[in-house]
Order: sequence, then structure tokens, then C-alpha cells
Amino acid sequence: MQFVPLVVLVGGSALVSLAVLVPYCVDRDRIDAVVKSRERRRRRLRAVAPYLGGLALVLLVNKGLLGRLEALSRAHGVRATLWFYELEGNAVATVQSAVPEWGVYVFGPVYVLGYVVVLTLPLVAYVFATNARAVKTLVTAYAVEYLAAIACYTAVFAYGPRNYHRLPGADPSAARVEAPLLEAFRSVTRLTARVNVETNVFPSMHAALSITVFLVAVSTHDEFPRWTGVAGVLVASILLSTLYLGVHWVTDLVAGGVLAVGGVVVADRIVSRGDRANW
Repeated sequence: MQFVPLVVLVGGSALVSLAVLVPYCVDRDRIDAVVKSRERRRRRLRAVAPYLGGLALVLLVNKGLLGRLEALSRAHGVRATLWFYELEGNAVATVQSAVPEWGVYVFGPVYVLGYVVVLTLPLVAYVFATNARAVKTLVTAYAVEYLAAIACYTAVFAYGPRNYHRLPGADPSAARVEAPLLEAFRSVTRLTARVNVETNVFPSMHAALSITVFLVAVSTHDEFPRWTGVAGVLVASILLSTLYLGVHWVTDLVAGGVLAVGGVVVADRIVSRGDRANW
């Protein structure tokens, strides 16, 4: 499948998912109150725009420097792949062997489409919140964590477990971790390669941003109780998918969780100092 049709497929599937999940997670009265009021829509867009602009800038910087930072990391970064295996051994291979082969047709879409949905759905849902704090905190946390990840990826040069066996110095007795996503959905890996490189594994941004979504979802449970449960299922599935697909080490997920907690704390302080929480 060519790149553009694949983007259309993923984007279209994400929109359909949002069209189903947003009405499920957000009360109809909340949606109607905003949709039917031009002034409310305008106030919300005005409140969120600076934060989305900041996040967009961070993403553009990350994209623009991706190749240069990879080269810098390759030349001067700490080679950590062998350390990760020494730390956790065959944990990822054990997870992979416990899932039947057809699992790739579940966890492949979860890794790509589920991740897109879990990151974008709260951005839509929180527009209908009582105040702007949740959406501002979430967007700010995304930006903070991306900035921290850029530094980590530059400092740490590491491959995921699916590439461990081909590295010099790898333990020959290590259980081989396969790359089912590459084998079953080769075109999808071309899509992910547009936004990332295979040595950007520590920390896992799939873990960091997904856990961030869940932490904010818990803080908004009173307003969006259904979203908390949906977010929990999606996030758990995404974390498991990164292991089953051989993309990340358990260590990467733990580091992503730490980054998520730190990102939310920093974001909350930034939002608290920035302006009022009201729309």
C-alpha cells in the first residue's frame, strides 16, 4: 500500500473511531451546549490555540532535527541495547510467545490506530469540559515530554528487542524476538518511519503519552467517567502491543511511565502559572 492511501486509511479509521467514542464518553448535554453556541466554541478555540501552537512548534522541531539528532546519538550516545537485555533478559520474548500468531492483527492496529485515537480523543472531549485546565494540561504535557524525549534519544542510542540478535556482542543464547508488524504490515512501518527512527526507543513515547492521557483521564473522572475506563483499556492494549511487536523493552515502558508522571506534574505547574482555568 502506498504512503498516501495508508495515511488516508489510518486517518479515516481514526475519525470513525472518534465519531463513535466521543458521544459515548461525553454527555450529550455537554456537546449540545458547545456546538449550539458560537460564542462558547470561539472562547474554547481561543483558549486552547496558544497551547496547540506550542505543541505544533515542538513537533516541527523534532521532525526537522530527527536525522541530525540520530547521527549525533549514533556518534556520541550511550550504547544501551545490551544493557537492557542484561537487565530484563527474555521478558519481551516471553510476552511474544504467550500471544498467538494472529495477535499481530489485533496489536498491529492497536499500536498505530489505537495510539492515534488515545492521543486525539481527549483533545476533542475536553473541549466540552467545564473548564480549560484538562486540555491545557494534556497539550502542555505532550510538549514537555517530547522535548525531554528529544534529549533522551540523543543521549541514549538503543535498538528495540526485535533488533537485539543482530547486534555485535548480543547473547547468542537469547530468545529471538520477532518483528511481526514488519512482516504482516510492512507498509505501516514506512508510515512510522516518517515520524520516528528505530533507535528512538528509550523512553517509549507510546508509553509516555498514553500513560499521560490516562493520568489526566483519572483527574477528569467526575466529568467524563466513561472515558476513564475506555482510556484504561486503550492504554493497557497499547503498552502490551509495544512489547508483543518487539518495538520496546520493558525498561523503555518504565522510563515512559516516569516521563509521563513528570510531564503531567510540570505541565500542571505551567498551566497553573499561565492563566485562569476558565474558558
